Order: sequence, then C-alpha cells, then structure tokens
Amino acid sequence: MRLVRYTPATGGPVTIGLLRERAVEPVARPAGDGDAELLAIAMSRTEPAAIGDAVGLDAVRLLTPLARPTTIRDFLTFEQHYRNFLQRSRGTDEVPAEWFRTPVFYFTHPNNIFGDGDEIPRPDTDQLDYELEVAAVLGADGRDVTPEQAPDLIAGYTLFNDYSARDIAGPEMSLGLGASKCKDFANVIGPCLATPDELGGTSGRPDTTLSARVNGKPHGGDRLASMHHSFADMIAHASTNSWVRAGDVLGSGTCATGCLLELSSLHGEDAFPWLEPGDVVELEAEGIGTLTTTVGPRPARRS
Repeated sequence: MRLVRYTPATGGPVTIGLLRERAVEPVARPAGDGDAELLAIAMSRTEPAAIGDAVGLDAVRLLTPLARPTTIRDFLTFEQHYRNFLQRSRGTDEVPAEWFRTPVFYFTHPNNIFGDGDEIPRPDTDQLDYELEVAAVLGADGRDVTPEQAPDLIAGYTLFNDYSARDIAGPEMSLGLGASKCKDFANVIGPCLATPDELGGTSGRPDTTLSARVNGKPHGGDRLASMHHSFADMIAHASTNSWVRAGDVLGSGTCATGCLLELSSLHGEDAFPWLEPGDVVELEAEGIGTLTTTVGPRPARRS
C-alpha cells in the first residue's frame, strides 16, 4: 500500500487514501489529522476497501504522510557518503572504526514539516542544499528492541529531505554540539507512506533505487541497500534504554551523491551550484514515488 493524507485542492477535511498511478482512492475520513488512522491501516498490512470513487491527483492536495511526527532522528548510514564528506572536510576518507559499530543519529525539528508540492521557506544562506534520504515511520511503541524485533514496529517508508544551510553549518558544528539552525527550517516527507512490501529487500533492510533532480537535471543517486546500518539496526539502537513511539521518523541519512555538498566536491560548483529561489527539487524512490519541493524567495537580510 501507498497511503496518503489529502484534502480537495480547494480545501476541506482530511481524507486517507491509497495512492494509485494518477489518482487517490479514499479509504477513511478521520475526525482529526488522520495520523493514528493512517498508521493503523499501514500496520494492519491489509488494503482497506474504498469508501468512494477515486479522485485524480490534479483535484487533490497531498499532505505530509504524518501531520505531527512525534520525533525525527536522522542517522548516518551510507558509507560512501560519509567517505566523500570526510574527504572534503578533513582531507581523508578514512572512516572511524566506531562508525561501523554504532548507527549514530541526532534529533531534528519535528514541527517545521513540509510535503510534496510545498514551497520551502529559504533561510538567510548562500549555500542551500537538499539531502536525498529515505525514512522509516514507526507504527508501534518499543523499548530495548532487538534488530530481529524491529521490523514489526515499522509502519512503512517515505522519502525524506532535510534541507541544509551549509554556510551556517560550518560555524555551528565547529563548536562541538552538532547541527542546530543549519538544519531545523525545513524537513520534507512524502509523497506517501509505502508499506514495506512496496520496496524490495526485507522489512528491516529494504532496497530501492534513489535519485534526485534539480530543475529536471539528474543530480546523483544510489541504492537504498547501500546502507551499512539497516533500519532494524537503527531502531534497535534508538530504543536502547529509551522508548521509540508510533509516529517516530528515522531518517537513513544522505545516500552517496545525494546532496550538493558531495556533488560539488566531486565535480565542481559550476556543475552543481547551490540552490537558488525558484529551483525545483525532485527526490525519487521506486516504490514510494517522487517528492517535489520548490525553493522559496531569499529573505531580507537581518542587520
């Protein structure tokens, strides 16, 4: 199943539907935002009956798969991406031994959430970047979960783009506390929540083709199976001595060549410049779909 929350294009109540080729088939009309109902349908692993006629995508507005993620954790699981980052930042692609043992993550902002078709509010940055990721969305709670148990908590997968301000990141992260304002202005998820059967591989280690485009130009990509740490490993680590909850979002981290920081390092900034107002960013994963956002206007400079 590929589940979506949507409204009529002209506005109206939220409906939960099944995303078809160019249409949405309604399956539930929740009283609220629909998060709990969508997760329950996904966890049932059973496609519900339609409650009305299918509606063309041009007649609806797709919302984020979750209105209110409970938390967002973003991991660092793609080895080649990490090597490319280390080469640029430290002059060596040698990966610390601890990285192979620990699926490290940080918490990011669950309130600045955007979805397919949205315009992203651009911060005051000269180095705006996208990031091509997939995220697991949990549909059940757990604590001290083993990697073998972890797939039972996964409701499904969605594309994830945590836009980054690279020129803000450098000074911030040099202080040793991690990302803050360079990361919390736009987290994008969508266009749907795809249940694990929509992807290849296994539930805890799915596989699909990942690709990105900016203004229609191909911008790198990878396979999801290139992750060193699986989603099952990520969930197990996150739940150690701690609760993970239904509605939690766990990002894979950027795949190899899945951002401008990497591509400009490998091929030059003339070939892969930073994002500008009006740029259209498309992330695609087979089995999930395409997540499209547009960069908003440059804000007035603060004095």
